[in-house]
Amino acid sequence: MSMAIELKPESAKAFARFLYARVPGAAQLRFAIKDLVARYVSKPEFGGVSRLGNGGGLIIDVGANRGQSIAAFRRLRPDCDVVAFEPEPRSAARLISRYQGDRRVTIHDCALGQRAGQLTFFIPRYGRWDCDGMAATSQDEATQWLRDRGRMFRFDETRLTVTEHAVQCRTLDSFRLSPMLIKLHAQGAELDILKGSQETLRRCAPPLMCAFPGRELVDFLRQFDYDPYLGDGGDFAQGLARPGATFTWFYSRTHLEHPS
Repeated sequence: MSMAIELKPESAKAFARFLYARVPGAAQLRFAIKDLVARYVSKPEFGGVSRLGNGGGLIIDVGANRGQSIAAFRRLRPDCDVVAFEPEPRSAARLISRYQGDRRVTIHDCALGQRAGQLTFFIPRYGRWDCDGMAATSQDEATQWLRDRGRMFRFDETRLTVTEHAVQCRTLDSFRLSPMLIKLHAQGAELDILKGSQETLRRCAPPLMCAFPGRELVDFLRQFDYDPYLGDGGDFAQGLARPGATFTWFYSRTHLEHPS
């Protein structure tokens, strides 16, 4: 009688990450495939972009990383311009090179925050795997995901290293943009970024896509009459995103009463 070993989804992911860290080229192949797939497939939460009306407009992408969200916005709303912010140096350089011929996409290689200045970015690497998507302004924030129990098969602390990069930080308000949507995925810095975006929120009241919002962020946005909505394929219900989803949408009552 033969016996088959069944890996649970999270166990399979943990083992895949083990391979990224140890097998030459495995992580690069994984990201090359993800970059290709991102041109055609996006998370269900992006379906809400179809509710934003017609006639173009500006989408702000905070925390562009490898450009997955840019690809989704360009596919779902080709009539819109995208202004993206990515402070991690290698990721920003890739995006600038990739989109230099697209007049509808602008890349800024700076951080956003509550005030202008200079920040230190911590970028983890685990074995052969460059974890630039986990870069954060706190070393603990940058490495906690890797250290969490079950994330990595046979986690080995000696394989984890962290490099530091100084990056310029600006407020979103200083750019004087008029967005129809702001997407934020910034490794826990979303609240600080929104605190530097208060004039933009009051002036434009754009819908927001926020990754993994905490209670403090939800409470902060209530002063601007924003409420959280879970979105799946364009359908919305009030509340935070379901487990397994990345983004919660936030709509202001002004926007709901007077849609574009």
